Amino acid sequence: MAHDLSFHSGERQIAGSYEDVRADHRFRYEWADRLIPPGGFGLDAFCGNGYGAWLLGKQRQVLALDGSKEAVDFATDHFGGPRVHFAHAYWPFELPREAFDFIVSLESVEHVPDGANFFAALSSALKPGGILIYSTPNEDLLPLSATGNHFHHRHYTTAQAKELAFAEGLETITFAGQNTYDMTPEGKQGGLLTEAEMALQDGVPGQFNIFACRKPMPKPQGGWFKKMLLRAFG
Repeated sequence: MAHDLSFHSGERQIAGSYEDVRADHRFRYEWADRLIPPGGFGLDAFCGNGYGAWLLGKQRQVLALDGSKEAVDFATDHFGGPRVHFAHAYWPFELPREAFDFIVSLESVEHVPDGANFFAALSSALKPGGILIYSTPNEDLLPLSATGNHFHHRHYTTAQAKELAFAEGLETITFAGQNTYDMTPEGKQGGLLTEAEMALQDGVPGQFNIFACRKPMPKPQGGWFKKMLLRAFG
């Protein structure tokens, strides 16, 4: 089945105000907002209807991308501001190398068939010392087969999600888990939990996992020259 990016596909948050966005989605962006230092220029990849970029943009400059032109137009109308710019970009797209102080990509990697390549593109676009925050459904606790979600290509176990960052040389700062759904006795996705039950738990895997990583600073390049001088004149 073709990937339906339409605004009313049933996969998107469509509220026109931040308070009306479903709590579990707000909580993930609020977790990211607390970890990212104020200031700087960042990317919100797969921004949806724009509520998260709006939140991040209160203290930072944000470029927010989404594959749906309809969603980008809605975001511009409802969540635009002087520090947030929304643009239409359908994956695969190119990003400038080492251009962003931070990158946020929540509930995104499961939507692309080439998750490792998508993650590599995000990592390449991050400045050394920058922060990348990403989240994805947890195959350990919310298997794709249990959800019937045809919008997702795959879910990632906690170990597989961590490996996305490790493979790109990123250092994990912290992670949290979040539960959103009741599970039926048959192991299928049921109704929504209460907002209180959707609170993120630091360091504990949940049905959804969210990770904060840092791109290491480059190592000093002068070591070899110092060793050469010591050999010649030491």
